[in-house]
Amino acid sequence: MAQLVKLSDYISRYETDIYRYPSRFVRLKKERWKRFSSEWGNSEVYLPEMDISFEQETEERKTFGQRLKHLFLSKDDADEVEPAPPPGIKYKDKQELRAAFMEDVFHFQLSWASSTISEKSEINRKYYYDHLLSFFVKELPDSYFIFYEPVLFLEKAPVDFDILILTPAEMWLITALPGTDKTVYKSFSNRFWEKKQGDRTEKLLNPGVALKRMKTVTEEILADNGLEIPVRTAVIAKNSFIDLPQLPGKRTKVIDKRNFASWKKEFTAATVPVKHHQLKIAETLLGQCLTNSELRVDEAQGRIDDI
Repeated sequence: MAQLVKLSDYISRYETDIYRYPSRFVRLKKERWKRFSSEWGNSEVYLPEMDISFEQETEERKTFGQRLKHLFLSKDDADEVEPAPPPGIKYKDKQELRAAFMEDVFHFQLSWASSTISEKSEINRKYYYDHLLSFFVKELPDSYFIFYEPVLFLEKAPVDFDILILTPAEMWLITALPGTDKTVYKSFSNRFWEKKQGDRTEKLLNPGVALKRMKTVTEEILADNGLEIPVRTAVIAKNSFIDLPQLPGKRTKVIDKRNFASWKKEFTAATVPVKHHQLKIAETLLGQCLTNSELRVDEAQGRIDDI
């Protein structure tokens, strides 16, 4: 499961310490999996996504005494380790168990992407039902970092992004097009496309325009901080069709219902651990993101009591 490091303009655990939370996520995910699988009666059920190690020291490498001490002394742990599934839940097979577990961790990640121990952001409920967000989080490897609809600043000017996925080897900037298997997108001009669905036709801005803006901002941020990573762009219509083989004059990948499965297989094939330069890039990008949050009620009350 990929890690949702930034969602919209919400406060994120990862922006408080990007070097700590990726390995922490893997450890907590394993703990939650043990609780889920024990409800099914077999704690040894295999889940492939667990096979991720980290280049830096992880929580897993600490001694038992260190982990125990950390568990009792850290407020973070108490807040992050949530209860096991309610007693009595029965899963008829491994597939149902896995689906329930992944949905649980997806909600867990939404919590991490909209709150910290002391602050929180009011999350739009639409993200709980966002099928594309859910797909990326559930289907990509642990070492992939997702920035979903963030707002980045370039020279104090806010720029709305669509989707940014940072892997250990490269960065993908993605614009997603909604629709069904009855939807067809066609190029209308250099600036506009057409969206056809049955007898209905509507005009929309060429997605390449947004991608070009996103790439310009990203590359300038990287250059200003002395960072390098290959930046790739893609237009994705996961459930629909795009009636052109490639964006004219661009190196943008065009992905629709016909080639989405093969692209996903290629995209996730080289599963490697999180890299230090990836963490550094993520830290830099998070530092350029807009964040709106407020103190948690209990934290605010504590500060008032201290006055």
